[in-house]
Amino acid sequence: MSGLFCYVFWGLCPIYWKLLVEVDSFEIIAHRIIWCFAMVIVVCAVGKLGLRELMRQRRAWLYLAPCAVIITLNWSVYIVAVNAGHIVETAIGYYINPLVSIVLGIFVFGERLTRLQGIAVALCVFGILFFTVNYGRFPWIALALALSFGVYGALKKKASYPAITALGIENTVMVVPAIVFAIVLAQVTGSHAFLGDTVTAHGWLITSLLVLAGPVTAVPLILFANAANKIPLSLLGFIQYVSPTIALLTGVFLFGEPFTLAHAVCLGSIWCGLALVSFEAMRG
Repeated sequence: MSGLFCYVFWGLCPIYWKLLVEVDSFEIIAHRIIWCFAMVIVVCAVGKLGLRELMRQRRAWLYLAPCAVIITLNWSVYIVAVNAGHIVETAIGYYINPLVSIVLGIFVFGERLTRLQGIAVALCVFGILFFTVNYGRFPWIALALALSFGVYGALKKKASYPAITALGIENTVMVVPAIVFAIVLAQVTGSHAFLGDTVTAHGWLITSLLVLAGPVTAVPLILFANAANKIPLSLLGFIQYVSPTIALLTGVFLFGEPFTLAHAVCLGSIWCGLALVSFEAMRG
């Protein structure tokens, strides 16, 4: 259930980030890391979860430091895309992600590619190519999100560390660069949203939303890591399409983003692939 809950949560996240649309996307990213770090450290300390012991393990750093960089890249692309009006393309990326997980499951964990999975991957490739030719540009947002999160999930499963303490190390890796970046950004731009207008209710609302970006980030990641440690990566990939479905509906019907023939054919191809692998999973 933790995997399903995290994907529903992620599907609704564009609504939250749109509340911060007036804030520079890179400031949001920095505060997302900072407050996620603060929350996880407090949880580890209160729950006595052994973060210090994990930090002494060289293997943990070898796996979780790259995880930190990869998930930060994923967050960055996602937030910039959402606030630039590309929620539909982010949904395409997360539709592709289950098929990326299948491929990684084969090459990283030795899982066998079945005939239906092979057809599903081929349909995904066709959809991407059709979108590129007919929409007029390469779907770099979709592919960056799919590949980065797929690799992140594979590394997390390979490392197989407790969800919260692993996230603690990931945030430890990135928190100092995030703080430095937030300070430099404020100096360069001459303005910052965090505590930038404390004399108005709106200013406090923006500051509160930036602080709450920590729990909004940490909770689904903890649920995801818990699921990745307990179930096969390919199965985790199957239930992942809940998130982009919610995001797609949000982008089109709530925020009025365009949905073209290129989008339809691309998503139709990916949906057909997902239907094949889901049918195979249920039959098995």
